[in-house]
Amino acid sequence: MTAKKILKSVKLDPYESILLITREEAAERLLEFIKEWEFSIKVENISKEDWEIILDSFGDAIINYHPENYHQERIVFLRNTKMLKKYGLKGEDIQRLDFS
Repeated sequence: MTAKKILKSVKLDPYESILLITREEAAERLLEFIKEWEFSIKVENISKEDWEIILDSFGDAIINYHPENYHQERIVFLRNTKMLKKYGLKGEDIQRLDFS
């Protein structure tokens, strides 16, 4: 039996999304995080390609990390520290991000 048939058999719409966040919503959360943590990142200089990497990382973080204490945002920055250093992320910022 297919997944579609199973879901329909219990009257669940197989086409209904269970996880949806727009790029704008993700970027808003990341910008709020930058402001809250007082990072001096020059977001207006981030390239399209780097934004795509950051947003893809955020999508993964939503799946794998809980939202409390900015864990999702923190992991995005920890995974992309090398790239974000180009835009103003500092070594002491990275130390503050660590979960330990």
